[in-house]
Parts: sequence; structure tokens; C-alpha cells
Amino acid sequence: MENTNNTPQTNTNANNQIKRTTVKEKYNQVVENFISKLEKNDTEPWTKSWVMNVSLPRNFESGNSYSGMNILTLLDRGFTDSRFLTMNQVNNLGGKVIKGEKSTPIFFMKPMEKEVEDETTGEKRIEKYFIMQSYNVFNITQTQGIKYEPEIKNNIPNSNIQHFIDSFNINTYRGEPAYSPNDDCIFMPHYQDFESENEFYSTYMHELTHYTGHSTRLDRFEKHTVFGDERYAFEELIAELGSAFLSLEHGIKPNSKKQASYLNSWITALKERPNILYSAASHATKSTNYLMNNYHLKQQIKNQHNNNLQNPQTMQNNQVVNNTIQNKPKKNFSPKVG
Repeated sequence: MENTNNTPQTNTNANNQIKRTTVKEKYNQVVENFISKLEKNDTEPWTKSWVMNVSLPRNFESGNSYSGMNILTLLDRGFTDSRFLTMNQVNNLGGKVIKGEKSTPIFFMKPMEKEVEDETTGEKRIEKYFIMQSYNVFNITQTQGIKYEPEIKNNIPNSNIQHFIDSFNINTYRGEPAYSPNDDCIFMPHYQDFESENEFYSTYMHELTHYTGHSTRLDRFEKHTVFGDERYAFEELIAELGSAFLSLEHGIKPNSKKQASYLNSWITALKERPNILYSAASHATKSTNYLMNNYHLKQQIKNQHNNNLQNPQTMQNNQVVNNTIQNKPKKNFSPKVG
């Protein structure tokens, strides 16, 4: 994110009150709210108000899911329905926003071009850059006059979560939760060491998000990243958000137990560079999409091979991942990320 658009935007609520704020001001308000929750020892600012039986936020008309930081801002409102509309969509459907209801900003990056001149050679070239822009949406429950069916709730955690994990065939060893980029393996404690099934799976999703950063996948890691520095904090924030997004996809409550060192490093990084929240959430979405798309592709290939017949091996997929964890590593492992 190289530029932030400061062009005034119109923020309209149901009372037709117009408040002109810049996109940068809107974004900074979101980040400041996020930091404020962290400073108050609210260790789950991105999940506390989430309604966990609702899917990822999506547009009411297109059905397309929102991504990145917009997932955080929309879920933070705590609506019981995951569907949102723009004011134009509300009007086109013959509805209106209920008096007193406030909109939620949606942020996106718009590609731009400008001509620049090389100071040495005098040659002109086209330079590409991005500016942040935004528009506003309302939840379907904030409207009236629009006919819609109640959303089907995901009240039972996804029974396929173990099958989802097993499909990647990741080498997993006994140890404190961590991922080793050099050895491309995950470390996890014994299943019974966790207080709940949700805590176990959300922790595994955190490490699974790290797994996507490998050079053979999304190639996200930088060299010489060490514990405590900003790059490490950035990767940990990506993994935490990725875990939350994946947990929501599978209908489980994200783990909220974070070390104070993580929280302090996030606060410091966000105060120095507010834009990293947008970047981290974008990387988390890319990671989630990578894993979900690969999982669905594996399922399609498997179904084709089985001619829609049940494969006897699938009966074993409900075994807890603990059964696949090896007790002792066969070699000394390289430094890991948590």
C-alpha cells in the first residue's frame, strides 16, 4: 500500500446526515480502534464480537465474499447476518435503511498510473501505484422493505475440519506450536494438552497459515526474520488473522490466548506503520484462499477418481490429527515461527 487517497468521501447514514471524511481518516479510525482494544488487554479484538454461526461477510446481491481487512471491520459490528449491501443496492431493491443505522466502510486499493521522468537519463516511463479508496455498506438487517430468506446458520462445527487438515499431508511433530520454514513441518502439542477442541484446531490453523508462506507456495517469508522484530510480528499477525478466517470457514471459535509479547509487538508495529493491518489482513485472505482452493481441488480430483463412490480410506479421516503427530523428530530442526 503505497499511497492513501485523501479525497473527501461522503458517509451517509439513515438520517441523511452527511459527514465528509477522507479515506485515510476512516482507515485510521479502524486502526486506532484495533490498537485501543489491544492496549486494554482485549486479546481478541478481531473475534470478540463475531457471531460464529455466520459465514464470512458477503455481498447480498452478488454473493461474493469480502476479503482482507474488510472481514475484520464487518464482523466487528457483530451482526447476526453475513450479508451486506451498498446504498445503491438498497434503493434498487426498493428498500431503505432503518432510521439511525450507521454504515460500515469497505476499503480497496485502486491501481493508478503516472508518467515520471528519470533524473539522470531524462527518459520518461509509466509508474504504477495504488491508492486506498472506500465505499459504505449496510447489513441486510439494517434495512426494511427488502424480501430475503433467513440465513442458514452453521450451528455445528464443520465435521470436515480434520479431513481438511489431513489433505495437505504435512509432516507434524510433537512440540510447542510452531512452523519450521526450512524443514517445512509443523510442531504441535498433544491433543489432550489443549483445553478444548476449538483451541486445538484454531492453533493448528495458525501454523497452517505459516505453512502457506513457504517459498514453494505463497513465498511470503523474508530472510533473517528473528523473534521480536517487526517482520516477525507482521508474520505472526498474518497467521493469527489467517487462523481466525479459517476457523470461521469451519465454524469454530478462534483461539484468543495470545502472549503479551505478541500483543506488544503488534501495538508497536501498528502505531509506527498503520498500513500493516491492511497488508496483514490481505495476506491472511490470500493464505485462506490458497488453502481452501487447494483443498477443494483435491476433493474434485478425488471424486473424479472414485466415480462418486465412497473411498474406504475416508472412514479414517475423522481421527484426531494427534494420531499423525510423530513423537520424536528424526533430526535437528531449523529456527521456527510460532
